[in-house]
Amino acid sequence: MSKTTIKTKLSRRQYFFMIVQTEIGVGILSLPYDLHSAAKQDGWISLLIGGVLLQIVLLVIWLLAKRFPDKDFFQINEAVYSKWIGKGVSLLYVAYFSMVAMVILLLFVRLISLWVLPQTPFWILALLMILVCLYLTSGGLNAMARFYTFVSIFLLILIAFVLYALNESQLVFLFPILNSGWMPVIKGANEAVLSFFGFIISLVIYSKVEGSPAQRLRTIFYAHWFVVLFYLFTVFVSFTFFSTAEMGFIQEPLLYMLKSFDLVIVARLDLFFLSIWVVNVATTLTTYIYMTGLGLIDVFETKKTTLSYIIAAFIILIPPMFIGYNMETVDQFNNFVVWLGYIFSVGLLFIIYFTSLIRGSLQKGESS
Repeated sequence: MSKTTIKTKLSRRQYFFMIVQTEIGVGILSLPYDLHSAAKQDGWISLLIGGVLLQIVLLVIWLLAKRFPDKDFFQINEAVYSKWIGKGVSLLYVAYFSMVAMVILLLFVRLISLWVLPQTPFWILALLMILVCLYLTSGGLNAMARFYTFVSIFLLILIAFVLYALNESQLVFLFPILNSGWMPVIKGANEAVLSFFGFIISLVIYSKVEGSPAQRLRTIFYAHWFVVLFYLFTVFVSFTFFSTAEMGFIQEPLLYMLKSFDLVIVARLDLFFLSIWVVNVATTLTTYIYMTGLGLIDVFETKKTTLSYIIAAFIILIPPMFIGYNMETVDQFNNFVVWLGYIFSVGLLFIIYFTSLIRGSLQKGESS
């Protein structure tokens, strides 16, 4: 039995929420601004195009995982490329997962410092978040899945907050549609795809989920389109609350939108929203710590799982400490990791899948 095999497989419902909670993270606050910067008021079309295109990647993920139903992603690499080359590929993915986690941590601390705790040192906020995520990871995948399922009810609260802003929305801000043509929309689809890169968790833990391949594929698609519609709703409300001219200057439109409202009980809806958003960031970061630690366990074939997750958390924490609040460096690092995302979350997955097909065909030819 594999050292990384869990005793009880996840239910498809837990699988659904694992994917959802990993995809919805730090980027939700800036997504409307990013889409608007690329495609103006047609950014919502870019989001839909990105969601549709990613279905191709999700299908390839499913086809790859289906060929190796009892292996996690890192074990698949060894099965496809042989032991040592596979371990090398897995190490590259460990580095990629850790860098994504670093970006999440950097952007999270920046936002908390900007909106809530401007005088708090970077290392305190970063360390506290890492410790929370490490605690969640230490419970194992089953505990993480149960927690993700439980806290997903907070998404309904986030939706309710955004719904409140519909009273001030004006559909006229969405027109004219396609005023600048299709090229900005296609450019905006790039920004949309970036917001879904957490989907790779569906491949990493595929073998640890109950159900037939068809059932798991449906779960992957359901989770993906839940995230697409969730993002689409937040983008739609942002685009109809602020005019096209205003959206060009507001990097976190959801927070500014909620800040303009006062309730009898809650005076600052934006801060209440942030307190719930922190949970989504924690689940996303926890997933990347888990994937980094799982990669270390498989590559080095160790039984010390807890130590592997601690090392993963340490790797993720240290570089951001040196970057801190230097936003120029954060932006450069973020752009670098974005392009790595296309390589590791799209390009290499296709290569691994087609390599597995070629090797499978060669092995069949030799046996015949």
